[in-house]
Amino acid sequence: MKKLELHELTAQEKLLSTIMKHVSGRSILVPEGSEWGKLFLPAKDENPSKRNEGLRVLGICSWTLGFLTFETLKLIEKKLPLKLNIVGLVTDDPVDKNAKISIKRRFWRYYDKHQQEEFEQGIIESALTFGVPCYTGEVKCDCFREILAEWNPDLIIVSGFGQIIDGSIIDYPSMGIYNVHPADLLHHFGAGPQPWEDLIARKARTTRVTIHRVSETIDSGQIVGESPLINVRLSDGSCSDNVRLIGEKTLLPVDHMVAELVCRIIHRKAAGLKSPIASINFEKLFSRKFKKKLMLPIDPAQRGHLLPLPAEDIEYNV
Repeated sequence: MKKLELHELTAQEKLLSTIMKHVSGRSILVPEGSEWGKLFLPAKDENPSKRNEGLRVLGICSWTLGFLTFETLKLIEKKLPLKLNIVGLVTDDPVDKNAKISIKRRFWRYYDKHQQEEFEQGIIESALTFGVPCYTGEVKCDCFREILAEWNPDLIIVSGFGQIIDGSIIDYPSMGIYNVHPADLLHHFGAGPQPWEDLIARKARTTRVTIHRVSETIDSGQIVGESPLINVRLSDGSCSDNVRLIGEKTLLPVDHMVAELVCRIIHRKAAGLKSPIASINFEKLFSRKFKKKLMLPIDPAQRGHLLPLPAEDIEYNV
């Protein structure tokens, strides 16, 4: 890979140069063999407290769902610096016109160009400030397989990602690869890139968030567990047709579920087990009070932040 100089950036990519200007010592590499994207490397002293010990986890995350998942991984590493080590982030590049991430079929179409730029800049910046490299390109190519081997993750968490993940990635981590999907897959609802549109079409009252093992067929891998029910109706009982409102409501249990999954895998590794986890009863994870919160109607006035952060009261049972 060659180092990219800022004057070589295209018009679409110049917005990414602002990331480089925030901290001196960062660099952008151009992966040879990928049809799009870059590899962003943090400055050597960007996160001096990072220990690089413990379970090696790779986040393949984008959009608000992915940002929340990645921020949850960061929070776990901050709390347990000797037990978890985020080795890399892979994210979508909605700004690059060459990127094949199904923009017209996925949530990106509900955001204007400026908001798409905010998403991409926000999650890349989140990785770099934590001392984590970030790749925004194609994953089904030799150059990414080389990056994957260098990062050498024990565990991969996927969330809101727009590319099909192939067998070479699925088979790589010994502790498994898991996807966070905002739909009730156990009852065969909402698989694919439009889970909230499915809710609207069915005029559904409730949904769930599913964590499942990743397979080469989209959203069809073994289900590890599901969240409690989530109310997706408005206060008058009607169905919202606002995909963004519904999407934000389904974010509520994600950080707790990701934390529980990762902490259980940390525990498994400490016990000498080197295999994926089969199932988790997430219903028991949530208090009665939290379940009532999930069943409150959607309140349009309570629209969340563009990039949500995990709750500080997450428990780390390791």
